[in-house]
Amino acid sequence: RCYSPPVTQAAAEALERAAKWAEAGDAWKSLAEKAVKSGHRDAADLAARAADAFRRDDRPAAAARMIRLALTLRPATVSDAAQLAGALADAGEIEAAADIAAAAVAGADEPAGRALALDVATGTSLSAGRVKLARGFAAELERSSLAGAQMAATFRRAQLARLDGDLRYATSAWRALVGQLAPHPAAAGALAAAWMELGETAVLRASCRAAGVSWYAGQDDPSDLEGAEAEANFRAAAAAWTRAGRRAGLFRAEAWKLRVRSVQPTISTAIDTAIGYAHERGLVSLEAELRGLRAVVRRDPLDALHAVELARQAPLARGRARVIAGELGGRFDSA
Repeated sequence: RCYSPPVTQAAAEALERAAKWAEAGDAWKSLAEKAVKSGHRDAADLAARAADAFRRDDRPAAAARMIRLALTLRPATVSDAAQLAGALADAGEIEAAADIAAAAVAGADEPAGRALALDVATGTSLSAGRVKLARGFAAELERSSLAGAQMAATFRRAQLARLDGDLRYATSAWRALVGQLAPHPAAAGALAAAWMELGETAVLRASCRAAGVSWYAGQDDPSDLEGAEAEANFRAAAAAWTRAGRRAGLFRAEAWKLRVRSVQPTISTAIDTAIGYAHERGLVSLEAELRGLRAVVRRDPLDALHAVELARQAPLARGRARVIAGELGGRFDSA
């Protein structure tokens, strides 16, 4: 018989440091279940660490189960709420995620915990189309004196600026954030997210130029530079997602690179693989985004119409998918 040595906390932490999230999640889950059986007081914390690893491994259902286990053992913490909101948002349950995040803000008093709650609440509120609420959360986040909170506030402020059409400010804010995050290896995931936003904004600028819209930044730059800039940003994001061990992020970056090249004949096999991965893992929000990208690459509205159905709780994403479908000749309801 093969002997399997018992899982230890040190081994689980080593797996985390190596960004081996699948193995780390299983290790923390095993430790949590043993702690529950023995009545150990650290069982809830171990379950929460399993949830974090499972979410980084793109398993939102497993992450939610571990958070719910933790909640049977202790009162909810802000971190628990953030983890559960993130898992629900990944699974397409945007409204529940936004409600949980807002409740976390209402119950958070300690400065670091409140900053975390405000950041998550801003993001989930934006996803849920609750833009006025998102502005309020972001404004309070800006008032925090914590360095991490200021970086989060910069990211969210840039998202809101882009939504308002101020692409010049959004781009400069994310570039500044990249400079702040780049020296810190532990911030690879946050760095990748900033690179992604820069790339998507460059795509938006190029799309506006093609449509004759005059309010984008970089009006005097050649259009081919916008495409090159976008692709470079997505390459940088892919590298950072790889360092963070985040496969879903890597799939997103690769799919957006194909979106940049959509003016040329493109093989969409990479997006096909990514969509299969998102569907298998129950990553509904990611699948909706990827289907919108594949619709543009293939010049076929059917994927965009499917994305409309998947994004039933995300009105801004759903609206974008409807516009893509309409541009490609699919049915379009302007209301």
